[in-house]
Amino acid sequence: MEKGENHFLSRQLKEDLENLERYTKEFSVFLPLAVCTVNPTGIIVDVNQAAKRLTGHDETKLIGLEIELIFTEQQLAKEFFRRVLKSKSVENQEMILVARGGKKIPVNVSASIRKDDQDNIIGCFWAIFDITEIKKFQESLEKKVKERTKEAEEEKNKTRAVLISLVNGLIVFDKDKKITLVNPEAEKILGLKEKEVLYKRIDQISGLANLEKLYQALGRKVEWTGQKYELVLDEPLKRFFQVSIAPVVFENKTAGLMIILYDITREREIDRMKTEFVSIAAHQLRTPLSAIKWILRMLLDGDIGQLSQEQAEFLEKGYRSNERMISLINDLLNVARIEEGRFLYSLTYQSLEEIIEKVIEGLSGLVKEKKLKLVFNKPKKTLPKVKVDKEKIELVIQNLLDNAIGFNNSGGQVTISVKCDKMKLEVMVQDTGVGIPRSQRKRIFAKFFRADNAIKLETEGTGLGLFICKNIIEAHGGKIWFESQEGQGTTFWFTLPTAQ
Repeated sequence: MEKGENHFLSRQLKEDLENLERYTKEFSVFLPLAVCTVNPTGIIVDVNQAAKRLTGHDETKLIGLEIELIFTEQQLAKEFFRRVLKSKSVENQEMILVARGGKKIPVNVSASIRKDDQDNIIGCFWAIFDITEIKKFQESLEKKVKERTKEAEEEKNKTRAVLISLVNGLIVFDKDKKITLVNPEAEKILGLKEKEVLYKRIDQISGLANLEKLYQALGRKVEWTGQKYELVLDEPLKRFFQVSIAPVVFENKTAGLMIILYDITREREIDRMKTEFVSIAAHQLRTPLSAIKWILRMLLDGDIGQLSQEQAEFLEKGYRSNERMISLINDLLNVARIEEGRFLYSLTYQSLEEIIEKVIEGLSGLVKEKKLKLVFNKPKKTLPKVKVDKEKIELVIQNLLDNAIGFNNSGGQVTISVKCDKMKLEVMVQDTGVGIPRSQRKRIFAKFFRADNAIKLETEGTGLGLFICKNIIEAHGGKIWFESQEGQGTTFWFTLPTAQ
């Protein structure tokens, strides 16, 4: 019985081995990956169907061949084999396989050792994967990358050439605010070389006086605010520059900033000459106009003899026209002084309430003529005194009240009030007049600007009053602004710092 059982087990084991061998051969035929079985000396002892297809040879050509002989770089194949025996397995070694007819095929080789039941190395398996298509794809991709890189480089060079050739000074910053370009004009303006500042932040650079002045002019920060700044350089000659900061946008993303330096020295000189001409002309005109004024006044007052009613009416028209001319000359002189930076003369501590009352008193006749109601809402507490040029603040209040009265409707109201906090006094002048058209509000403080409805209502006027008011208030360290609704009135506010 034992003998029969042993015979049965032996037969069963033999069948299992045969089935395993058949399964292995079938799997080898089916496996799409080329596999060569190599003995410990590097001789091919078996190949699968995929290996025969890849090399173009049958097993009679391959079996018994040294494995390195099927590759172009035989020394590389030998070294790979040694590494496999030493490391037990090596993966992803690129080689060139020599197929039938000398055809060269790029392949990726991985290998792993084989052992017997005594743990002795009896050879290894070489798995060989054709990477021809991968190589073609890589080459195509590399070609495209090179082309794109070349195009990008050419575009970059074109852009740089354009920026370098700009007549305005230009400094370009990356997103970390490090300098990436300084064009020749900026080098000349600031007296530096690009290599001295490249890939540095402005706040990390020292020893360059003009660059430091630029940084100070920007408020010691490089940010896009939409503002325009002014840079004044004194050496070797005094020059003026308008400085702008703009974003560098790439694919709808901000990639950095650029500073543009525009030389406005010539424009400044022209403005200076214009201002000087206006000042001289105005001074020359004011003297004869003053003389005409006093002559007309003497005639109207009867100092040289009695006039008929018709004569007096003609002279009165001439007197009023002469007064308008004198007012225009005074406005032009004020503008000239503003532009020359010598507008404020005598700063003294004054009561703003007293200044307002004085101006209101002088306008009482005009208020009655227009049939208006003028209300001064006096503060309940005594206002602190402010350090101002009294004459200029009177002019501001005069201009604002003149406008509130002149552009008001008959029977309307003008209200002036003052309030105070620890830091400033705030004056409000409100009317119930024609208002300011929405489309023209941005220009209201510009020189010689008059709104369309104001021109229709009152043809006379210089368009200088609000420009002068704005400059007077800002010269005192305050600010002026307004709100308006066309057909319903306008309200102006201005502030003045309180005396400490």
